[in-house]
Amino acid sequence: MKTEKSTTKVSKVISMSAKTKEKIAAVENTIQGKELFTDKVALAKKALSELKSLPI
Repeated sequence: MKTEKSTTKVSKVISMSAKTKEKIAAVENTIQGKELFTDKVALAKKALSELKSLPI
């Protein structure tokens, strides 16, 4: 006889107030579409442009 095991996904949800959700949404709207780490992105592009091929 076989027993069937059911798989359930558990998602951890952080409860927060409506005011906190509004604040997070406002921050998200201001950040959206902007590059946050421009200096690190420029450094990575420079480093990758100097490579001819990636060693694997």
